[in-house]
Amino acid sequence: MTLPEHYQDGGPSVDYYDVRETGGPGSLLDGDVEFYLKQARKTRGPVLDLACGTGRVAFPLAAAGLDVTGLDSAPGMLAVARAKQRASGLKNIRFVRGNMARFDLRRRFGFVFIAYRAFQHLLTPNEQRSSLEHIRRHLRKGGRLAVHLFDPRLEFCVPSSPAMQSRRPTAHDPSTGHDVALEVLDRRTDPLTQTFSERWHWTVSRGATLVQTYDDELRLRWTYRHEMRYLLELTGFEVRAEYSDFRGSPPRYGAEQVWVADAG
Repeated sequence: MTLPEHYQDGGPSVDYYDVRETGGPGSLLDGDVEFYLKQARKTRGPVLDLACGTGRVAFPLAAAGLDVTGLDSAPGMLAVARAKQRASGLKNIRFVRGNMARFDLRRRFGFVFIAYRAFQHLLTPNEQRSSLEHIRRHLRKGGRLAVHLFDPRLEFCVPSSPAMQSRRPTAHDPSTGHDVALEVLDRRTDPLTQTFSERWHWTVSRGATLVQTYDDELRLRWTYRHEMRYLLELTGFEVRAEYSDFRGSPPRYGAEQVWVADAG
């Protein structure tokens, strides 16, 4: 059975994204908005947010006065982002549909970023290289790129890998009164292609009433640190910094990969 694709085909991964992915202290996204804002201010923009989703990072940067363009391939995520833009009244932010592996916006940017591991939705080295090449073409000389990935833990890179954090905390949507529970039921790993797929099972309820159950599939490719450095250098970037979080901690196995690279 072919499952809907996480984010791309809508469903709870889109409908409840903003109530589930809030970041905050202790989370893997802790400090990421402030980090991207600091980098953007160094370049003075304009800013390109690739795989922008619902604009979780794009809106704070626009509210700070930067000119922001968000690009995403998922129609449901863009619909949410555009509705939020209309409600915000911000004029210095726009959203376009496109593929981050190959795009042409006919302008150059001072800062491009790919937040929350979205680069890992590119499932082949060719797609990853193509994305970096297109980013390089869209950056002005001296422009900056920031990319966030996870650093792979080897026990989760073998065919018998268990699902990581099989149960996620239940989220509450105050606008609908819905409680959204999530469980990862299955994980299939291919060490040859460095990819895995997970079946995510969603349960949406309101009080004691079941509103919806839904299954979809998340597919990602993991990338090793040395591999990512080579990809950046191969596509014309100079690595400026490599962190394991958004507080500037040095690289650490099994944590996060946060890259900062400049266009030559």
